[in-house]
Amino acid sequence: MKIVTGEEFGINSFKVFMAYKDVMMLEDNEIIECFKTAREVGGIGQVHAENGDVIVENQQKLLKRGITGPEGHPLSRPEEVEEEAVTRACLIAAQTKCPLYIVHVMSKSAANVIMNKRKSDGTIIFGEPIAASLSCDGTHYYHRCWKHAAAYVLSPPLREDTSTPAYLMELLAKGDLDCTGTDNCTFSSAQKALGINDFTKIPNGVNGLEDRMSVIWENGVHKGVMSPERFVEVTSTAAAKIFNLYPRKGLIAPGSDADIVVWDPEKTRVISAKTHHHAVDFNIFEGMEVHGIADWVISRGKVVVEEGEMKHARGAGKYCPTPPFSPYVYEKVKAAEELREKLWVPVARSEEDMYVDMSGPYPQKDDDDGVANQHKTSFSLDQHTEIKTDASRDNKPAIDSKPQIRVRNPPGGKSSIMF
Repeated sequence: MKIVTGEEFGINSFKVFMAYKDVMMLEDNEIIECFKTAREVGGIGQVHAENGDVIVENQQKLLKRGITGPEGHPLSRPEEVEEEAVTRACLIAAQTKCPLYIVHVMSKSAANVIMNKRKSDGTIIFGEPIAASLSCDGTHYYHRCWKHAAAYVLSPPLREDTSTPAYLMELLAKGDLDCTGTDNCTFSSAQKALGINDFTKIPNGVNGLEDRMSVIWENGVHKGVMSPERFVEVTSTAAAKIFNLYPRKGLIAPGSDADIVVWDPEKTRVISAKTHHHAVDFNIFEGMEVHGIADWVISRGKVVVEEGEMKHARGAGKYCPTPPFSPYVYEKVKAAEELREKLWVPVARSEEDMYVDMSGPYPQKDDDDGVANQHKTSFSLDQHTEIKTDASRDNKPAIDSKPQIRVRNPPGGKSSIMF
């Protein structure tokens, strides 16, 4: 980590997976070591937060019950699986003093953990909902068309609670969540069909990169939930600050890169796989009419979109290093540590307070080796030495003496057995 955060590479964020057991999943002790090192080198810990062990158990149970379709995906990864992992990630980050970035926040409960942890104990956490979680829900997994249902498979999954997108958008608008991504990872229907008979083999990933800005403007600004200024923050400035690209990126000012979007807030379009630029045959926002179009886009002073038409040249992109110790992040870390230092104070105790009488008493041991002697007992038969007799009982037959009587009609029914 120390090497890649240097000037040669310029990487300041390190992502760990709490899911995908036996593939990419790390155990807690491994995550602790990653976060400790990330903190030392001025990095940011990123987490895919799902309980991988629980997911594997659920997958096996569902397959045994004959559930092989895309509906098995959300059933195996219920909301509490994400919530628990986010809680655990926040705990580890707090204990290692490592700033934490939760990628693709997909549920209400996960968002609530981030919000509450940040407010309650000052843990430095950034929460990132994505275009999919801000616009779609998990009812699609139960669509009768397998192709349609499988197209929405990503992890963590979209949530069946249809109010989730609006809830996440509200938190994003208020600042309880920080910025937006897409987790863009597209697969064609033919590729998704690798799991046509086993939902655990469906490639995970959806589109979002091309439509992110319009989708967030539509569900945020156009619906009156988010201000235009906050829209710029969550789609550009916040990420630039967190990953130490600001003010080169995320700002229009002398000395910054000339990255400018000319945005028409009233123009509309209908999203469709027939017109998008992704090399896939499905779009999870299919049929959604959105307000907000990028008429012109300028990247580092060059026009790359003109009146809605792409003008880019292949290979024109440029790598942007992200130096360690982002001021926006580590100023928060420093403030949290200063607060913790005020709390981590030893109790002042005088010599009298520390006095303990060392003369005893001490517990008595049975043997020198501290092992109890099982043969010792306080029980005594002395009080039972006198033998008492009962003349009336002495004349009674012994307990094993059975009369030779044929029982013909006992209460339980007739019998011919000899006793």
